Amino acid sequence: MSRRARPLDIRSLRALSPMLILAPHQDDETLGCGGLIASACALGLRPRVAFLTNGAASHPGSRAWPAGRLARTRRREAIAALAVLGVPSGDALFMDWPDAAPFGPEDPGFEEGVSGLGRWASSFDPRSLWATWRGEAHCDHLAAARVAAALAPRLPSVVIRMEYLVWGWNEEGLADESVPLWSLECASTVAVRRRALACHRTQTTGLIADAPAAFRIPPELAALTRRPVEVFLEAA
Repeated sequence: MSRRARPLDIRSLRALSPMLILAPHQDDETLGCGGLIASACALGLRPRVAFLTNGAASHPGSRAWPAGRLARTRRREAIAALAVLGVPSGDALFMDWPDAAPFGPEDPGFEEGVSGLGRWASSFDPRSLWATWRGEAHCDHLAAARVAAALAPRLPSVVIRMEYLVWGWNEEGLADESVPLWSLECASTVAVRRRALACHRTQTTGLIADAPAAFRIPPELAALTRRPVEVFLEAA
């Protein structure tokens, strides 16, 4: 899997900074690239993180936790998780797209979202842009990849675009040998990543008990925070 990947060493991370990381939901930042974020913060590189959706569709049907309350709570959870990883709240952006119903490229909301993200990014001039892998079978994850692809050519500097895996860690995301891979040794960040994931209590515990279709991060997905290596795909 990662044997053909080129290493992301300290020099590489510095060259890729400032980094802009786009997460579809509040928790994907930790599951998909928490090691990257924590490692960059430890080096003083100040990565910024943008969240695409408001996360309000994870527990449909809950009467105690309507969409507004859940969205506000998930924002607080994300801020707490980022603080554990080393990112201050001022370096996070919440785009508040509707969860599980993202704007498509033909929708006015898509252009508004890309433009707003570009204005925010112009204040720190990112050299790399990280989003979920375009092959992930979730509409919000695909939307994040599309937003990143639309944003990259509008940024003032030439950026390297990277994709990280959340639901794609069944190896299929790494199967195409024509796609360049990069790997980050991040075993030292495992404890930090696990603490960050625990901040997402609405997604990791039975906090919301009255939702007939409640989502909880499955054990195999939570186990991503214990990976000693994170692997990224370099987008064309």
